[in-house]
Amino acid sequence: MKQQFNALLIDDEPAARRLLKSLLHSFQNTITIIGEAGSGKEAISKINTLQPDVIFLDIQMPDMTGFEVLEQLQHQPNIIFTTAYEQFAMKAFESFSIDYLLKPIKEQRLEQSIEKLKTFGVLNNQIDTSGIREFIEQLQTAKKATALPIRSGDRINLVRFETISFLEARDKYVSIHTIDGKKMLTDQSLAALEEKLPDEFYRIQKSYIINKDRIKEMHRHFNSRYLFTMDDKDQTKITSGRTYHDQIKTEFGL
Repeated sequence: MKQQFNALLIDDEPAARRLLKSLLHSFQNTITIIGEAGSGKEAISKINTLQPDVIFLDIQMPDMTGFEVLEQLQHQPNIIFTTAYEQFAMKAFESFSIDYLLKPIKEQRLEQSIEKLKTFGVLNNQIDTSGIREFIEQLQTAKKATALPIRSGDRINLVRFETISFLEARDKYVSIHTIDGKKMLTDQSLAALEEKLPDEFYRIQKSYIINKDRIKEMHRHFNSRYLFTMDDKDQTKITSGRTYHDQIKTEFGL
């Protein structure tokens, strides 16, 4: 059974590639990183040239989706999809990937993927492209979304992304705080809302997601935490979770 795998990291965000590379360092006895790609076009060229055993493939990239990359490959590697959107990840999983990882990637979840890869070995599966076009349309629709739909009784409020300062989970509800000091409650989970939010929203602890475009200041805090001051009416201060320290350092280039 194959126990050493050459890997290619594919993601348009350098910070995401750095984080994954850092996490994979713990698995260097199994994974050897032979290259990186920051776009779909570059990924196709490197996959066909380097012929990696496995690729860590971001589903959403500016020039093409991960599925469009797969349609143009001559070499067929094993695939571990990476995505910030769980519903997309499940679709990816159904397309013969070894596994999928939700962003921000956690070391324990990555370890599960590596163990699964070791168990399966090199599958040489042919990707089933049926339904991919429909899926791509779903991705494109998601990219065009400009507001978060929040149900209130029989009404649905559309909260524009640019007006949101942060989201806070407390008890069974999540509060959506806007820059003008207003607050809306929803019974949707923070994880479910996270899937609907665009890339400028970032989870800094288990109970908070903040709008990166609405950060006024951030400072180092004690016990491996960071203190964020939001540019909203109340100048809200939010402390990050200790377990998010490394991801935040990578995300903000600290």
